[in-house]
Amino acid sequence: MVYDKRSATFYRNKVSLSIVNGRVECGFELPADSPTPYEQYVLSGEYEFRASTLQYDEVADEFYFHITTRKYDDDESEVSADTGHQTVLGIDLGVNSLTVASTGTFWQGDDYDHWCREFEKRRGEMQQRGTQAAHNALLHLGKREEAWRKQYIHTVANEIVSEAVEHDCDVIVFEELTDIRERLPQAKWHHVWAFRRLYEYVSYKAPEQDVSVEQVDPNHTSQRCSRTDCGFTHEANRNGEHFECQKCGYEVNADYNAAKNVGLRYARKRKHRLRSSPKSGSGDAPVDVRITGGTLNGEGYQPITGD
Repeated sequence: MVYDKRSATFYRNKVSLSIVNGRVECGFELPADSPTPYEQYVLSGEYEFRASTLQYDEVADEFYFHITTRKYDDDESEVSADTGHQTVLGIDLGVNSLTVASTGTFWQGDDYDHWCREFEKRRGEMQQRGTQAAHNALLHLGKREEAWRKQYIHTVANEIVSEAVEHDCDVIVFEELTDIRERLPQAKWHHVWAFRRLYEYVSYKAPEQDVSVEQVDPNHTSQRCSRTDCGFTHEANRNGEHFECQKCGYEVNADYNAAKNVGLRYARKRKHRLRSSPKSGSGDAPVDVRITGGTLNGEGYQPITGD
C-alpha cells in the first residue's frame, strides 16, 4: 500500500496513516543508536518526503514501512534558471495565535474569536424563536457575519503584505493548507475558514507590491528547532505556546519558532520565484529569512543595524 504526504504524517517514534475509517497511529521499532536513518532523512529539514510503501511480511508476521525522501537541493528542476538574492517572510498559521510572521509580529485574533462567538450566540437565540421574523433576521445576520469575517481577514492580509514590504521581503511563505483540519484538530471551524481566506487574499494582494507568495510542506515545522546550528526535531520540543529545544536548550514562543521554520524550509528547498523586477542579477543566490532583528540563512544569523 502506497502513502503520500497527505495520507502519512510522521512523528519521532510513530506514523499516522489514513485508513478507510479515519486514521491509525503505528509505532516504530528503531535502532538504539542515534541519529537513526529515520532521523537523518525523514525528520530532517534537509530532505523532502516523497512517498512510502507499507508492506507485510507473512513469515515474520511484521509490517515494514519503506520511505522515500529527496534532498531539497537535489531538485534542480524546480529552481528557476534566473535566481537572485531573496528575502523571505515566513507565516505560521496556528491556534494560539491566528497567524505569526517570522519577523515576530503576531496577529492574535482575539477580536475575531470574540465576534465569532457573539454571532454564534445570536444565531442560537434566533433559531430558538422559530418565527418567520426570526428566520428573516437570521438570514440578515448571516450576511452581516460573512461581510465582517471577510473584512477582518482582508485587514490582516493587508498588514501581512505591509510587513513584507516594510522588511524588504520578496516572498511571503505560507504552510500548505492540505489536511489542515487533521493537523490542527483543536482549531475551530472559523479558524480553518480564516486560514484559507487569508492565503487567498494575500496571494492576490502581495503581487501588487511585487511580492510573490509560496507554500511549503508544514511537516515538523512546529517541532523543529529553528536555530540553524541545531535543527533538532522532537515532539517534546513544543508544549503549547512554549518551545524549548531538548538538545540545545533554545527557548522561544512556539508559533514564532514555527514561522521561522516555514521560511527556512522554503530557503532550503530553493523553490522560489523572483519578483517581476528583480534587483539582483542571475545565478543561484542565497535566500534569507527575515526575523526579529536580522535574517537567517544557511550561514546562520545576520543582525541588521537599526532593526
